[in-house]
Amino acid sequence: MIKKRFLLLVTVMIVLASMSVQCGKSSGPVNEYGVFKEAPCPFPIPEGLVEGEDFTFGYVSVPMTHDQPEGKIIKLAVAKFFSTGDNPAPDPLVLNTGGPGGSNMDGFFPMLASDFGKVLLPARDVVLIELRGLRYSIPDLICDEVADAQIAVMSKNLGYNEEKDVLVKALMESKKRFISEGVNLSAFNNIETVSDIDLIMTELGYDQFNLVGSSAGTMVAQHMIRDYPERLRCVIMDAGLPINSDIFRDMVPNTIERLKSTFRMCREDAGCQAAFPNLEERFLDLLQELENNPVSIQVQDPETGDEVDYILNGRRLGAFVFYSMYFNPQVPQLVNKTLNGDFSDVVEVINGSFTNGRTFAFGLGYTIISSESNDFDLGDIEIDPEYKILADGVTLGGMGGEFIHEVRRIWEIEPIAKKRRMFKEKSNIPVLVLNGVYDHVIPPQYDAEMRAHLGNCHIFRFDDVTHSVADNAPECGIPMILEFLGNPSTAPDSSCVQKRSMKFITGGAGK
Repeated sequence: MIKKRFLLLVTVMIVLASMSVQCGKSSGPVNEYGVFKEAPCPFPIPEGLVEGEDFTFGYVSVPMTHDQPEGKIIKLAVAKFFSTGDNPAPDPLVLNTGGPGGSNMDGFFPMLASDFGKVLLPARDVVLIELRGLRYSIPDLICDEVADAQIAVMSKNLGYNEEKDVLVKALMESKKRFISEGVNLSAFNNIETVSDIDLIMTELGYDQFNLVGSSAGTMVAQHMIRDYPERLRCVIMDAGLPINSDIFRDMVPNTIERLKSTFRMCREDAGCQAAFPNLEERFLDLLQELENNPVSIQVQDPETGDEVDYILNGRRLGAFVFYSMYFNPQVPQLVNKTLNGDFSDVVEVINGSFTNGRTFAFGLGYTIISSESNDFDLGDIEIDPEYKILADGVTLGGMGGEFIHEVRRIWEIEPIAKKRRMFKEKSNIPVLVLNGVYDHVIPPQYDAEMRAHLGNCHIFRFDDVTHSVADNAPECGIPMILEFLGNPSTAPDSSCVQKRSMKFITGGAGK
């Protein structure tokens, strides 16, 4: 379970991608600009789906930059699922997963072959667009160089600057390759992406559609609301983050504040304090101890089956806790397990991360996050000194402000101009946002920023959920989503949200 949740971390839906058999990319036919051309599906189709009957697959060629339509062309994979209902609504559902960098095809094909598809498809068509840079579009921004570097340093106990230098070299090598392939990295941003979606949906014959986004996919949704409001009937955001904030600069400080708050809550809870006494102090001591005296644990390379050494230092344990927080609100229980010398959860996470870099488009994640980030100096990032080891681990894992700053510098990513991100006036498009109270990267204070440009927005915070309601509270979140899709003119019944409350799990705790 920890392994699946970790894979979902970096893309709320990657656990679903792990259900799909890995397969090679298709070069696809040479498409005419803006025209959908059917092509064989380049990956194994999940059982229960028949190509040509349940869905059609193909490619649409789009400009690399839409203000230069006569320039270089790229190809996006597209799948259209046909409604199974007798009288489907004219407006389809467009699904986008998170990351950014998670494949929409890997993420949603298995879902649409399951009971989830049986719920969605009677009402309307569903369209999957493999956004520019994702796994099955051409070109993809999968960074083998970075994946190789991350695997290479696993068995080494490098200092922070030494490990950073390895990753910087890999970033430079991947940039060199992309440029040699004619890729304009600054064109892989959300402004170009929403223009892709507009063009593709017109080609498929739809006037309006409903847009669902998860995590980073909610940024795509907001750009769509701003640039193409006439195309949208309603928008649903799972783990919705505002596009006008310093969320990426402040990701590590926000995580530290969430951790400190959770430790404080544990101290004030009699049961948690009794089960996990002095938890914060002991956790920080463990990070320092592992940084000074790392331990070697055995992990397995799934590609070769070989057992390999993984050096677990304080930074890497800190990064593990950060990623686990995307899906696990039981931080005291999680931390206590490591304090007892049980690193089995870490092993599962590392085992799952070997192949992640071969399918997840981290390069697109780098270009999106870099282009969306406001300009900032490294001095603007305030880190509690007691949590520096954790902060360094998260940064080397690719999510810290310093790493984002470095990617923008090396890859020369052009930031999206503030005037293109900002809304000139509030939107009246019906929007449903489902977030978690314990989300460490999208804390509740960001809700005000979301409401600032969305005038018809219903935001619900789930008290026992971290980053993804659809993943962590589907029994409540999915019915709310379906109700809103059926009638977006009013807020869905939220009584199930009010019944949820956070309770620390302390069973089996050791001291």
